[in-house]
Amino acid sequence: MVAADLFARVRIFKGLSVTLNVEAARINDQLSLRKGELSEAERLLRLREQATGYEIETGIGLSYTFGSIYNNIVNPRFGN
Repeated sequence: MVAADLFARVRIFKGLSVTLNVEAARINDQLSLRKGELSEAERLLRLREQATGYEIETGIGLSYTFGSIYNNIVNPRFGN
């Protein structure tokens, strides 16, 4: 299997950022698949796995960070 992964985090403004993630893989072996062709019903209802040569996963995230940059000074117990 050959795989590639792309990850990017873009800061929109202070505290707010967008995360993008893309993973792609080329699949060479699918040993768990049963032999034989899929019927139309099996394909439409996804009753059996279908043979494929690739897999792609994507994701997007939004995060916001807030608080004081002096947290360890505001509460000195965190430093111990």
